[in-house]
Amino acid sequence: MTKVERRLIADGKTYEVACAVRADGTTSPVARFLDELKGKRWVSQLDADEQIRAYAWVLAAIEYFADSGDFPHVGDWNQLMNGIWEIKHWNLRISFFDTDGLGNFDPKVTQRVYVAGGGYCPLPEFDEFIRLGTVFEKRTAKTPSAELALAAQIRNEDLAHDKG
Repeated sequence: MTKVERRLIADGKTYEVACAVRADGTTSPVARFLDELKGKRWVSQLDADEQIRAYAWVLAAIEYFADSGDFPHVGDWNQLMNGIWEIKHWNLRISFFDTDGLGNFDPKVTQRVYVAGGGYCPLPEFDEFIRLGTVFEKRTAKTPSAELALAAQIRNEDLAHDKG
């Protein structure tokens, strides 16, 4: 049984998607982001109307993913590193990982497939529980190493809550 309460975003036919929780047992970067985005208070380059549209898109994409195991469009996701993936919308990024709910993590990695217009990493079959880890605005071609490190750290902190 989990020792923390996570904000549930979607409990679909395929996955349960919830916000990861930091080591303190209460802080959740994605939960805070969603609250700020919904309230048009997220400090970013997005104006108020764009924040509302982004909020609606994120929730719809996550619900679709939870139900179908896929995202609405190729390009809505990307593989980052060592089983950490990201949801992509405009320049917004939300990292995520999967777990069995018992604190275990088995990295799911796929090989990039190239098609006309670019390439993508096919989504693997994830474990039942998806946790949303971090949020950032991507401003460079590559994901900053500090963001990758933070996503891995939050994954480790979140999984520790489930270990018995």
